[in-house]
Amino acid sequence: MAMATDNKERGRTLKQPFALIISDDPQFSQALLARWQQERSAPEFTLVHGDLSGEIDAQSCDVAILGGLRAEAANFVLRALEMAGKPVILVCEESQEEPASQCSVRVVRKRQGWENIVLLVAAEIFRGEELLARSERSEEANKELTSEAKLGRYMLAERHALNNALTSVLGNAELLLLDPQKLPPEAYSQIETIRNMSVRMHEILQRFSSLEKELKIMDQQAQKDIAGKRAVAAGGLS
Repeated sequence: MAMATDNKERGRTLKQPFALIISDDPQFSQALLARWQQERSAPEFTLVHGDLSGEIDAQSCDVAILGGLRAEAANFVLRALEMAGKPVILVCEESQEEPASQCSVRVVRKRQGWENIVLLVAAEIFRGEELLARSERSEEANKELTSEAKLGRYMLAERHALNNALTSVLGNAELLLLDPQKLPPEAYSQIETIRNMSVRMHEILQRFSSLEKELKIMDQQAQKDIAGKRAVAAGGLS
């Protein structure tokens, strides 16, 4: 039997969780999906039969939900998911033994209201995945900011030397341009370009100096605000 598509026939977005439902029991899948569709926001999901589970890409899902599988099929699927390192929700009958597996398996017994428990456990897993993704994005952003801060500190430290060099280049260019008759047209055009670029770079360096002053003022104001809040807090405690 072919693999079923997701519930709304659309591609998975980066921010939307994705559940992989593996079952040989149509009633299991129908009951779970019917309960999920009662929620305001349901994840994207794919339905797969146990005999087709070896053909799926487990890395693409956030959680795999197993139920209504033969013991042999369940063990095979769990081994595949263990290699992918994906969390699993396993719905078992009351009398069914839990299969041995090293992967992260949450076992839900198939008693009244089991669909609600599956949704709660899945929501917990999705929140954990979201927090992990945010943490990774934050770490990448911090690395980028650290690199930019290093570059900014270097440019501030070297701006005086660069400014002196630009002043020298600009001054020499201005002197040469004072007597254009002595210069070939091509040389005059090149020197004029050097002069204009030097002026532009000098403006950029001036902007760096202005930004440094603005940041110092903001830092001083922040320190004053902190000191003021501490004084108010200390006065309230006295």
